[in-house]
Amino acid sequence: MMSRVSMPPIERRTVRHPIDRRTALRAGLLAGAAVVGAGAAGVGLTGCESSPSAETLLAETLVPLVRSANADESTARALVAVEPAYATALSVVADQRAQHARALREEIIRLDQDVAATLDRPVTSATASTSAAGVPSAPPSLARLRADLDAAAGQARAVALSAGGYASGLTGSVAAAVASMRQVQLA
Repeated sequence: MMSRVSMPPIERRTVRHPIDRRTALRAGLLAGAAVVGAGAAGVGLTGCESSPSAETLLAETLVPLVRSANADESTARALVAVEPAYATALSVVADQRAQHARALREEIIRLDQDVAATLDRPVTSATASTSAAGVPSAPPSLARLRADLDAAAGQARAVALSAGGYASGLTGSVAAAVASMRQVQLA
């Protein structure tokens, strides 16, 4: 039989760690959260999100339609006193264009709040009282309103064809309504 050799006992030393387990776990969780937080905050800083979203781009294409609708409404209201034979038709055009501006503005707000904030800023290329060359613009006329409505219908049609979903239907409806106003109300 084999004899058992006895070995000297192993001394167990108790090593005291200056950080207990609970503190280490808390520190790990905090460090992980900091890395995730820094990564999320840094997405915009690193250039990963450098291009605008599809919603932002769509909202930006709707801005000129709102401005056009507002300008057409103002012109139509100004012409009511100048063109009494067309007063009723001009009131209809003004009311319809105001509704178009409101509906388009609501869609822009839904798509992108930052773009919606730009709607109330004045256009810098030309103001309402002067042309781009600095010459006072001509007073509103029925012929000019007709031309503006034709241009607005074409612009809305182009957006309707390039957009998708609700915005396409909205701009298509605006294009059809403007074309109809031009051909029927202001014939």
